[in-house]
Amino acid sequence: MPPYSELRKTNHFYFFIKFTLNIYSMIFSLMGLCVLCVGVYAEVERQKNRTLEGLFLAPAVVLILLGLVMFTVSVVGMVGSLRDNKTLLHMFLCVLCVLLLLQAVALVMALIFEKKTSALFQKSLQEGIKHYYDDLDFKNILDYVQQKFSCCGGDEYKDWGVNQYHFCNGSGPLACGVPYTCCVRGKVGEVINTLCGYNTLNQQVRAAVHLLLPLPRCSVGGAAVSPAHYISAALLQISFIILPPSICQYFN
Repeated sequence: MPPYSELRKTNHFYFFIKFTLNIYSMIFSLMGLCVLCVGVYAEVERQKNRTLEGLFLAPAVVLILLGLVMFTVSVVGMVGSLRDNKTLLHMFLCVLCVLLLLQAVALVMALIFEKKTSALFQKSLQEGIKHYYDDLDFKNILDYVQQKFSCCGGDEYKDWGVNQYHFCNGSGPLACGVPYTCCVRGKVGEVINTLCGYNTLNQQVRAAVHLLLPLPRCSVGGAAVSPAHYISAALLQISFIILPPSICQYFN
């Protein structure tokens, strides 16, 4: 059997595996660094005008943790592959296996405690609606959820009545209305009417102008667990898990 130095020069499969792992690790380390920077910036801005608390209402913290984990793990894999370091590659493999296991546990727990998860999400959503205009970070997220899932409010569109700017006893221009993200979207490219939700909490006005449809509640669409998301992420992690042992076998 030829020595390892000669085998390394002639084995194209080895270089392919190593190159693939390097590219994967480099891409994810850059992505992790970007996510980390965005999270830090968002958290600094949020601390200036902090009005809400809770995990669902502090997405910047989630971004910081996610970016930190992505960057650290990816750098370990990239350095281990570049330097042919078995210790770092084994460490990289173990961390990925742990993350895959935690992901599977999270999926099972979310399915088992689906009602509690939905209740927690709905409670946070109701609190967010109450302070909708006080926290720009959460406002943007809720607007995205309502547009993405074509929903309105936590339980129904009337939930917006708890907001001091939207309850019907108010005197402002937003009184008895809902945000424009609750409105039925028109054709693609059509100019958005930001006043389409005006006075729509008034049942008579709503029935007359038909600005809103009976949209579903956002606590269902936003809190729903999609197995496809877990499966796609798991497949990507499995591809990472396969690469380090393929390189390590050449050191034995």
